[in-house]
Formats: sequence, C-alpha cells, structure tokens
Amino acid sequence: MKKLWLKIGVLGLLGMSCAKNKCAECHYDAPSGEVEMGTYCGDELKNLEDLGTYTDSLGTTYVVHCGEH
Repeated sequence: MKKLWLKIGVLGLLGMSCAKNKCAECHYDAPSGEVEMGTYCGDELKNLEDLGTYTDSLGTTYVVHCGEH
C-alpha cells in the first residue's frame, strides 16, 4: 500500500512540474499574413505573453498571439 501512495505522489509531482513548463505556438499578424514564430515554453512563453508584442528589424511592432490555433 505504501508503494502505491508513493507512486501516486511521484506522478502528482511530475504532473505539477509539467504544468509549469507550458508550451504554445506563437505568431503575429503582418500585412502579408500570419507569421509563425515557433513554439515557446516556460519562462520564454511567459515573457513573450507578458510583453505581448514583437518588433521586427525595421522597428515595426506587432501583437503576438500564442496558443490560439
């Protein structure tokens, strides 16, 4: 019985740690159409979502959308 509870506990901890490293595909809408930015996970995703924008090399700023497909 102790082994069963230990396994349940370990699986629970793994599940919680995986939820913290959430991943999502991100893109922005440019005049020429949707531009895929790729998949971001964990802190990179959080930072991108908190900022909410992407600025290209010409200085144009676009609104970023993550995980909406």
